[in-house]
Formats: sequence, C-alpha cells, structure tokens
Amino acid sequence: GISFPDCTGCKLCSNICPGKKGEKALVMENMEKLKEEKGEAYEYLFKNVTEKKVLPLSTVKGSQFSKPKFEFSGACAGCGETPYLKLLTQLFGDRMVITNATGCSSIYSSSLPTTAYSVPWANSLFEDNAEFGYGMVIADKAMKKRISDLIEANISKVDEEDRDVYTEYLENFGVESSKNLYDVVDDSPIEELKELKDFIMKKSYWCIGGDGWAYDIGFSGIDHVLSNYDDINILVLDTEVYSNTGGQSSKSSKVGSVAKFTSTGKQVAKKDLAKIALTYNHVYVGSIALGGNMQHTLNVLREAEAYPGPSIVFAYSPCIAQGILTGMESTIDEEKKAVQSGYYPLFHYDTMKGEFNLDAKPDFNKYYEFIAGEDRYRILKKINPEKYRELLEKNKENAMERFKYYESLEKKQEASSEE
Repeated sequence: GISFPDCTGCKLCSNICPGKKGEKALVMENMEKLKEEKGEAYEYLFKNVTEKKVLPLSTVKGSQFSKPKFEFSGACAGCGETPYLKLLTQLFGDRMVITNATGCSSIYSSSLPTTAYSVPWANSLFEDNAEFGYGMVIADKAMKKRISDLIEANISKVDEEDRDVYTEYLENFGVESSKNLYDVVDDSPIEELKELKDFIMKKSYWCIGGDGWAYDIGFSGIDHVLSNYDDINILVLDTEVYSNTGGQSSKSSKVGSVAKFTSTGKQVAKKDLAKIALTYNHVYVGSIALGGNMQHTLNVLREAEAYPGPSIVFAYSPCIAQGILTGMESTIDEEKKAVQSGYYPLFHYDTMKGEFNLDAKPDFNKYYEFIAGEDRYRILKKINPEKYRELLEKNKENAMERFKYYESLEKKQEASSEE
C-alpha cells in the first residue's frame, strides 16, 4: 500500500512497479484527489491489514510482503541508499542491531525525536562506527559465553523433555536453536538463565555508513573489524561522494568526476576497497546494485548475514549530488545502466565455499553513454576542456582494468578446480 501522508513524489514506485497489457499497476495521481476517492480504503489498509508470510523471504516478491522496520525516512526523494536499508530490515529485522556512521544515512534515519527504524539503532561518531559496532558484538559474545557456561554447569537440573533444546543451543548455536531455548527459558530450573533471557537470541549485527566513512575517515576501523573472525556485517552505501556535507569528493570518487575539492575533475582513481577486503581470505565480500539485479542483491545480503565471520557488502547508491539528468525518479534505472556499462561491477566472494563469482557481464561500449547522463562528468567538458577527454578515458580504463582483475580471480578459480 501507498502512504498518502508520507509520499515524497519521487515516482520510484510507479516507475518500477509492473503492470499488464501496457497499463501500469501504479500511476502518479493528485494526492488530494486520491484522499477523496480512496481515503477510506487507505485508512482500512493501514489500520486493519496485517503482515502475512505468503511467499519465501528468499525471493524478491516474497521479501516485499515482509513489513519493513525502516520506514518514512527523511532522505531526499529518490535516494539510492534507503531501498537497501528497507530491504535489510525486511530480511533480518527481528534480530537486527545497527550502528550507523554519521552522514546522510544517520541523519535521515534518526533526526530526534523521530527515527525511521523500529529495531535497535545507534550512532556514535563518523570515524569509529566499525569499532562501535564491533564492541557490541564482543559484548554479546561475552553474554553468550555466560549463558553457555550456565547451561553446561546446570544441565543435570533440566527436565529430560527439554534437555535436547539446551544441548542444541550449545552444540549448534543459530537462529532456530536460540529461538527454541528462548521459548522454554521462562520455565527453566536455572534461575540465573531467566535473567539473561534477552541475550539468548542470535543477533544480526550491522555497521552501516557511506563511502566517506568506509573508504576514508573510518577505513582503519573497518580494516580492524575485517582482520578478526567475529560475526559482524558491514554495509557500505556507496554514492562516490561525501553526500551529507555538500558533495565533496571522497576516495570512492572516480577519475574525472567533478565535486567540491575536485572542481576541475578528480585526477586519481577510485580506491578499490573491495579488492583490499579480498586480501583477507576469511571475509565475505559482495558488490551489489539493486537496479542491476534485484535477486542478486537479495542473495548477497542473505549470504553475507549467514556467513559466520566478518562480511562487507558494497551497495551502489545514486545520489542527488551526482546530477542524474533524468532526475532522482530514475535511480533504480541508473543502477541498471551502471552495471550494464561496466561502471559498477557485481560480484560476491564466499570464503566458506572458496568461490569468487562475477555476477554481471558488462558492455563497455555503453560506458560513455552512461557517464554522459550525469552532470558530475558531463560538466567536465566546460570546466576543463583541455583534459576532460583524457580524464574520462582514464575513468573507463580504470573500470576495465578493475573488471579484468576480478575476472582473473574467477578464471584462476576455474583453472584450479579443473586441475
């Protein structure tokens, strides 16, 4: 359903929603007219219709029947970041604990006294978000150890009919085993265990922030988290610019892009943070773009969360600072073009399986057509006519070299498996 009072008029829902025989299922209409014609149905929908599990959560359609725990944010209309956050809470919301780096994602998520989340969420500083989240993981790990020690020391007190639930928690700790223990703990003969009920469930810890945090200000913290073996997830909302502070160039910005501090076009290549993360052979690494492949986005987020160690996922997020010529109503389509042209790669590396997979084959002939659709590149011809061609050619070369590197990882893996 569509919430009349909260509609920002971005048109994303009507653009992406399918239809039949040329007729769209959703179309933009005058809000006052809709309130008059369908106001009663709207009130009934939001007050009386409850969430129903009608399709598997592992499918794109099924995930959208799950009620999100991130709603009505204060983001720009058409923001490329917020769909990832909404989807995350639809997949893992019941167990999520989120730490959020300062930036766009913290401001539109929680400008007190309101918050867009209905899951545990906290913001510390710009520079220490990874460490902040990691501290919560370590604290939870200590509580789980205390619970396990209590069970081991008192298992003889547990009724025979419930003993399997307790031993399963010890031997195969996970979502299901922790839920089973949670359901019976109120009747537990272990009194101290009852006091720790809130710590029994397996949590899903996520450190979330933009590329300014991940590639630059908070990079050392992310590196520290990835260098350990604890179960924590990092989501990088990559807009390729410092979005919240006015559109300054970041280490994620590409050659030739025009932004504050690189007003004549950035001279150096984008930092390949995913490549750096891949040097740790125990880290799950994924690169996603919702418009590029929705099912792939869903699969990578689910795999990253299920991985029992550190994971980092890079999510391509179009931003108003990029100056998309067709407007923010087409951010999903812009993600699709970014993937198809080779500007942004889709891949995932599952270290448990030892598999690196390039998940999209680009057509680099579409590269210049893509970047010509954004003011951050288009304006370079006027600002720096002497070097604009050289910089944009370098931009494409960097993208092709990056793709070849990731392709070599896949081929190397295929060759070793044939041996």
